[in-house]
Amino acid sequence: MMTTAMPITNIAQLLIDNATRFGEKPAIIHKNQSISYQALAEDVQAMVGYFTEQGLKAGDKFLIFVPMSIDLYKVLLAVFHLGATAVFLDAWSTQNRLEKALSIVPCQAFIGIPKAHLLRVTSKAIRHIPLHFMMSFLAFKPKNPNFIPPHHPELDAAALITFTTGSTGLPKAAKRTHQFLLEQHVILTHHLKPLVADVDLSTLPIFVLHNLAVGMTSVIPDFDPRHPEAINPQTMLAELNKYRITSTVGSPVFYEKLANYCLANAVKPQMLERIFLGGAPVFPRLAKKLVQAFPETAVEIVYGSTEAEPISSILAQDLLKTETSNGLLVGTPSESIVLRIVQPTEGAIPACITPKAFEPLCLPLGEVGEICVSGKHVLTHYFNSEEAQKLNKIEVAGTIWHRTGDAGYLDAQGQLFLMGRLKQKLVVAGVDYYLFPVENSLLELPLIELGTLLQIEESVVLVVELKKGMSLNQATLKQAINEQINLPKYELRIIPKIPRDPRHHSKIDYDKLKNLINLG
Repeated sequence: MMTTAMPITNIAQLLIDNATRFGEKPAIIHKNQSISYQALAEDVQAMVGYFTEQGLKAGDKFLIFVPMSIDLYKVLLAVFHLGATAVFLDAWSTQNRLEKALSIVPCQAFIGIPKAHLLRVTSKAIRHIPLHFMMSFLAFKPKNPNFIPPHHPELDAAALITFTTGSTGLPKAAKRTHQFLLEQHVILTHHLKPLVADVDLSTLPIFVLHNLAVGMTSVIPDFDPRHPEAINPQTMLAELNKYRITSTVGSPVFYEKLANYCLANAVKPQMLERIFLGGAPVFPRLAKKLVQAFPETAVEIVYGSTEAEPISSILAQDLLKTETSNGLLVGTPSESIVLRIVQPTEGAIPACITPKAFEPLCLPLGEVGEICVSGKHVLTHYFNSEEAQKLNKIEVAGTIWHRTGDAGYLDAQGQLFLMGRLKQKLVVAGVDYYLFPVENSLLELPLIELGTLLQIEESVVLVVELKKGMSLNQATLKQAINEQINLPKYELRIIPKIPRDPRHHSKIDYDKLKNLINLG
């Protein structure tokens, strides 16, 4: 009699299955340490037993302050296995952001490296968490080491909660369920086409989880996630060659630094077949550099967000074949996603509307509006964040659409072009100025490292950062800019460094830049 296999509802089950399949194969390598699939599964099981003996259970929430490492994935998979929820804040989070986040997501356990426990001195919210565990000092060995099967969570139970910045400055608690993570794994497998034999260097935590589900070996580079721009490209190249890396995933800043080093020293990675970049826009100037530095490597630029990854992608080689004065091409939308360009709307769109009411909001090909997406791997809910839910989601006949906040359009061939963040758009004398076309045109000028356009009260300010060691008087620079771009009347400001976002250090932090200009 044939039996039907139970569907996988807990992503930790994939690790158990892979421990049987791959045994002693390295699962994760970090700082010259390696752990096999079998050993990882055993350590995860021990942690599950220990947490259970401490009274923790399905539905409890763990605040985790463990940097990207082998230990991180032991903890993360143990929490998933238990049916509990892993809660993460970025390493660069401020004290105020931490307190606000924990008011949105109260936690039952805190686990961190010794340094992270210093937060207990300054954070009242962390002191109020009932259980605290020191990652380095605790063996996590249960008294009764019996096998505990993975918990089968409800479909809407949170597996992972991370925080993104809301439009009001309040953190948005992005709620990823086990079902969401499993669907994202399926989509990434289809999109990235990984092979079990691949060895992947990943700087983005979620992709190591995906690699473990595939059965690949992940190498975590030696870098400080609080300062991604400080990564040493020589060290990165050495790791790529030492571990015979075939694929790598990360923010553009990593690969720009690596490309600069490789071009300057006439070297290149030996085995690297694929590079996937995400987390920030990649303009043609960087795409060209990557193609030059890695001529035998497929360089793919992935567009997505915390709430929807991936949305679309394009090869760097194909981006260079396209005219980008009218936006940044990011490829054709993924087959697994439904995408609409919706009329830009300030504030919330009614939470529940009918398809008949939604259709007039959707714009035709060629018109710029807000990019909205739906699909199985699109985040449908935030945790305890009603305001974020209202501002970022639209429900149409039971389907949740995510508002990305990005301006863009689809051309006649169905290709997606980005124009920049909607809230950064300038309107001058009735004319819309989207920032990506402006920023790309500035990058075409050889002396400029980065630049953008700001509207401060009634004034338009063009801010530029010159390449290192370059100097130029304002009149000469302004003439070059005016020959390159058609802009409204503006004030030119040259500053030493344009602030970048703290997470990826690859895109402009417009709020910080406005404050900097105002103070100046």
